[in-house]
Amino acid sequence: MNQGRPREFDIDRALQCATQQFWSAGYEATSLADLLRVMKLSKSSLYQTFGSKEALFIRCLEYFQVTMANDLLDKLHRTKSPRQFLADYLEGVIDEASKTVGRKGCLLVNTANELAQRNASVSAAVTRGSQHMMKVFTAALELAQERGEIRTTLPTEDLARYYFSSVSGLRTMVKAGASRADLEPIAKLIMDTLQ
Repeated sequence: MNQGRPREFDIDRALQCATQQFWSAGYEATSLADLLRVMKLSKSSLYQTFGSKEALFIRCLEYFQVTMANDLLDKLHRTKSPRQFLADYLEGVIDEASKTVGRKGCLLVNTANELAQRNASVSAAVTRGSQHMMKVFTAALELAQERGEIRTTLPTEDLARYYFSSVSGLRTMVKAGASRADLEPIAKLIMDTLQ
């Protein structure tokens, strides 16, 4: 039986390249030609492997979120202070405000703003991505509570939703051009809430 030609490219590398393109330009502004150029694929290889631009985009969203969540969980498991882990994550978000060019924001937040209201498949992918991040933040908050770094009696899931929505707002502000001076007091207020 003929199994067809073997795939001659690295799918993870292709997904990384496509993810960076979508992240920089957005879904609508990314053309098929852009994707073929950055992924170094032929049109037939792209369609045979990923199906369509939309299907590729959803794979990129999932790849991005799973990779990010796994990296963060690894950092969380190595940290001495889960509360500091949460503060450092906020610091990383506002660090982008120091850039004069290339403020990409968050791929997940950008996608929620650009497409989620009008594309059910993308909306579902955004929801799955949000759940990955919520698991990380919930784990960090539970660990911080166990270690006595956070003493509030508010439910951990509510705190995780608050933190996640705050991070999403900060990311949107960064992309809109807010300065570090604008964002630092907000990050401090977020962490003051997690006492």
